[in-house]
Amino acid sequence: MINRRFVWLSALLSSGLLIVACGDDTSSGGGGAGGGSGGSPSTGASGPGGSGGSGGSGGMEQTGGGGSDPAPPPLEDWNRDILSTGLELNLETLTGKATIVLAASDSKGASFEVGDLEITSVKEGDQTLQFSTTTEKQLDVGVPSNGSDSTLVIEYSFAGHPNFDGWWPEQGVSFLWPYFCGNLFPCKSTPQDGVKFELAVTGVPDGATAVYPATIPGDAPSYQPAIAVGAYAKLDTLPVTTNGTIVSVWYRTDLPNQEQDAIAGSAHLSQVIDFFEQTYGDYTFGPEVGTVSVDWPGGDYGGMEHHPYWHVDSGTLKDEHVNAHEAAHGWFGDGVRIACWEDFVLSEGTAEYISARALELEGVDVWPEFCEYIDSICTGEGNTVALPDTCNEIDIFNHPIWSLVPYTKGAFFYREVANLITPELLDDALSAFYQDHVGTATNMQTLIDAIKDKAPEHADEIDALATGWLRTEACPASYQTMCAL
Repeated sequence: MINRRFVWLSALLSSGLLIVACGDDTSSGGGGAGGGSGGSPSTGASGPGGSGGSGGSGGMEQTGGGGSDPAPPPLEDWNRDILSTGLELNLETLTGKATIVLAASDSKGASFEVGDLEITSVKEGDQTLQFSTTTEKQLDVGVPSNGSDSTLVIEYSFAGHPNFDGWWPEQGVSFLWPYFCGNLFPCKSTPQDGVKFELAVTGVPDGATAVYPATIPGDAPSYQPAIAVGAYAKLDTLPVTTNGTIVSVWYRTDLPNQEQDAIAGSAHLSQVIDFFEQTYGDYTFGPEVGTVSVDWPGGDYGGMEHHPYWHVDSGTLKDEHVNAHEAAHGWFGDGVRIACWEDFVLSEGTAEYISARALELEGVDVWPEFCEYIDSICTGEGNTVALPDTCNEIDIFNHPIWSLVPYTKGAFFYREVANLITPELLDDALSAFYQDHVGTATNMQTLIDAIKDKAPEHADEIDALATGWLRTEACPASYQTMCAL
């Protein structure tokens, strides 16, 4: 995601079929049937718009019959590996069905985050399973252990969420970052979990278009799937990349200047994505990518990395850097996931740097803007350490790292490294790291080590830059020289 101001989502928070494969394992699992072909956006069917649903009440333990063996009682187990999940979402009735494939295990339990979903049934084949939602926002299921993968079919209803934490009917947009996937489908929101998606949506208002990916074939964070519904037109005249990736923009026809903004914001988008593919490695989330303009209320708030069709606020659609930054997450943040929330800089700082590098090669210089950001951070009261030394011990919404610090300090760390070892050698290091870790989760220190492996003679200096930019609150004085302040 990217923030064009120093407020973004924190200020706002105060005011068909989906196939998902979780985990970093190498085993395979089938998802539900249906969905579309890889990467193509789906358009909405007609029907009256749905109103926000009511939140689910605390669940009761359910017992089920059917099947040759009795269904085991509900059991908590957060370690079950989710291989895939199939979702059918009806936006008119606010109902869903999730088909979740679990890897074979001796365990007879499985647990999921379910937010305020109201679970109506859980089955495996024809057998009704026992489940419990007595623990708030948690679904525990009794799963028969049969030595093979288990396929659960969960039917439920979901509520409207007008606060950037689920499906927002009035705005026609979903928003699941960082840990709100459970308000739309049973999931695990820990950032290291990887997910493959297929998505189909019904119950779309008459005359509206639903923009979403039919498939997300690469492992992705649980917040990555997204839906946007509204009056959309598609800018499909952008160049195709060398690898054949199609680049498009979906803009709102019911808002002023959107077509012009789409053209301006994507002026070098194909070239940027081509640079990422040729420099760092192949894109893993499908054959088509692009920006979707969304009408987030309350201001111009940047974008969110919902690859392959990332969302950008309608007010910042014209900003080339916002579009490039969100595209960059296809390689870092989504393509390579963060292992801990504390590794936020791996996602945001890396995306900030490589988007600036790609744009600079096209004659677009965003570093003066970055200099304004870094000076404000270093001389203001919002400065903090960009890389905390813990792992998943913070609530990112209530921690100082939820700021521009990881973006900007991360970008300047990379810029100083590039000045030290050359931008081309840094590109080589990022490429090797990406190709070693794409589809998995890792941490920022692993990336730093990968850079040192490419330039071992500068290892101590790279460590010093990491300490100064990422692990120390005070900013290195070198930023004033780089920014001519």
